[in-house]
Amino acid sequence: MLVLYVLFMAASCSHTGKTAGVHEARTSYLSGGKKIVVETYLPTSPGPHPAVAVLYGSGGLVNGKGDMVAFAQQLAQRGMAAYLIHYFDRTGTLIAGDKSIAADSKVWQATVKDGIDFIAQQPEVNPRAIGLYGYSLGAFLNVGAATTDARIVAAAELSGGLFDWLKGHTQRFPPMLILHGSNDQRVPIKFAEELQREARRLHARPAVHIYPGEGHSLSKPAAADATARALNFLQLHLHP
Repeated sequence: MLVLYVLFMAASCSHTGKTAGVHEARTSYLSGGKKIVVETYLPTSPGPHPAVAVLYGSGGLVNGKGDMVAFAQQLAQRGMAAYLIHYFDRTGTLIAGDKSIAADSKVWQATVKDGIDFIAQQPEVNPRAIGLYGYSLGAFLNVGAATTDARIVAAAELSGGLFDWLKGHTQRFPPMLILHGSNDQRVPIKFAEELQREARRLHARPAVHIYPGEGHSLSKPAAADATARALNFLQLHLHP
């Protein structure tokens, strides 16, 4: 059973962002007694705003962070508060391989759940409009949260799927966008297909777009298309 931990908000702003229409800062919360850093990207317009938890992949902050930051900034420019959760802080991890994912996935899932608790408590957030975006490992954590936490209104995932320990045990299936490359060797297309079967089990019909010939990391044109689809999907479902 995943253990829940008491959250607290640490001192917030460390810098002011320069992206037009976006206020960037850092804050943190506690999960399992560990400080979890959160990068925040907030609209400059008055709130409360819909919120999106942004979850990086197995490369963590070493590989691919720039894409996640750019996505979070675009969310904020569209009026959504974005929170990039450093969930690897819970395990002191820089990057994750198959062994660490097998050992720590439930711990990271609990850390994300605590992060959603934290986001829902923020005064700038509409707690009835929380969404998720994740890539690769972050997409698995995204799906894990979306299918078990009733507060999640919508989720967009890229190159992910369901953890084995969640298959057949999901409790719900909110509006979800599934994006995947047909030639993904790291997370094969079967994971996207399994996720669709799980949705059907719960009488849900997720939006799906498969990129022919694309691998785990999408080409620039496909990545741009995936970004646009995810932003539009989250905006559609989170804005009143």
